[in-house]
Amino acid sequence: MDSKTVVGKLEQRTSKSGNLYTCLVIKLTPTYDKLVFLTQAELELLKSTK
Repeated sequence: MDSKTVVGKLEQRTSKSGNLYTCLVIKLTPTYDKLVFLTQAELELLKSTK
C-alpha cells in the first residue's frame, strides 16, 4: 500500500444551533476541506500527541 502525507488540524467550531464541537479538518485540495468527526477517545489521542 502506498502512503500519502495529508495536512490536517483540529478545529473547534460552532454549530448552527450554537453548540461548540471539535473536528479534524483535512485539506484534500487547495480549495476543499474534509471535516472528520471523531469519537472522544480519538480526540484525546490526537490531543496527547501535540
